[in-house]
Amino acid sequence: MTTPTTPHPTTKSLGIWTCTALVIGNMIGSGIFLLPASLATYGSISMFGWLFTSVGAILVALVFARLARMIPRAGGPYTYSRQGFGDFIGFLIAWGYWISLMCGNAAIAVA
Repeated sequence: MTTPTTPHPTTKSLGIWTCTALVIGNMIGSGIFLLPASLATYGSISMFGWLFTSVGAILVALVFARLARMIPRAGGPYTYSRQGFGDFIGFLIAWGYWISLMCGNAAIAVA
């Protein structure tokens, strides 16, 4: 009879700097092409919009860093919501996240 083996826990983790870089990279990824043209008419006050958005991005990075430390598994939003709220909510979050990314990419493509 064989004994079941447990998988080795992952030693990699997402820290605050990695999560911040991921969120800022996503924000810059679309915003760098779309926002400057639309904010140019507002002048220097538009920098407040960038600052406000950056604070929000850093807060989102902090949330994901804390979740990655609490639940050290691969899967991101799906894993966190599945762990906290069950399989069905995890499924909804995964599909919602995927659909929102595809819609965002389509919006950038036609902008």
